[in-house]
Amino acid sequence: MDGNGEKKPAMDVKELLVSLPGKELRLYLARDFEALITDLEDADKVPCWAEVWPAAYGLARYLWEQTPFSPGEEVVELGAGMGLPGIVCALKGARLTLSDFNPQALEMAAVNARANGVEPALLLADWRSFPRGQKFAGILASDILYDPQLNPYLGRIFHEILLPGGRLLISHPQRPVTREFIQDWYNPDLFTAELFHETVVLQESLLPSYAISIHLFTRRAAS
Repeated sequence: MDGNGEKKPAMDVKELLVSLPGKELRLYLARDFEALITDLEDADKVPCWAEVWPAAYGLARYLWEQTPFSPGEEVVELGAGMGLPGIVCALKGARLTLSDFNPQALEMAAVNARANGVEPALLLADWRSFPRGQKFAGILASDILYDPQLNPYLGRIFHEILLPGGRLLISHPQRPVTREFIQDWYNPDLFTAELFHETVVLQESLLPSYAISIHLFTRRAAS
């Protein structure tokens, strides 16, 4: 526990402040990203979850500024990592489920949610064997469609857990593999589609700015 009674994660962490219009969020990140890597040859053991990537900042700002939620609307963030976009949804009234296949990631995401006054449900699940029972009014997919071997599993998950009338939001930094997935997966008979853009500027980053694409798919109501 810290001085405010918040539970800190077991790993060594650093604090990150994220500024949104009229709101500042406090997140905890692993202090040493590279120390968490156990096997570079195994993608499951590379801790991509331990950073807040540009697409998460872009989606968080879009959600904060432009996306309304009904009180208690069920939203899940897949591959939640540090949980930033999901936390924003919860602060706007959604009932949040954070999902990841890595227990450390889920622990960190939960700590970050609670540090901002959010009590999420947690779902430890692998996309390759994802549970099919619960359905959601909103799905967040922040820069998770980067692996052609895993993307087909996500495509099926989107269909299986999104309610009629529900919204799927996919954000990415102009990744060709993500665009190709969307082109193949999108069915206009099942979804309406809108595209938005956010520019993300990060200090001490590899690039001065990142162009983030945000795809909003709304599932058509069952006829």
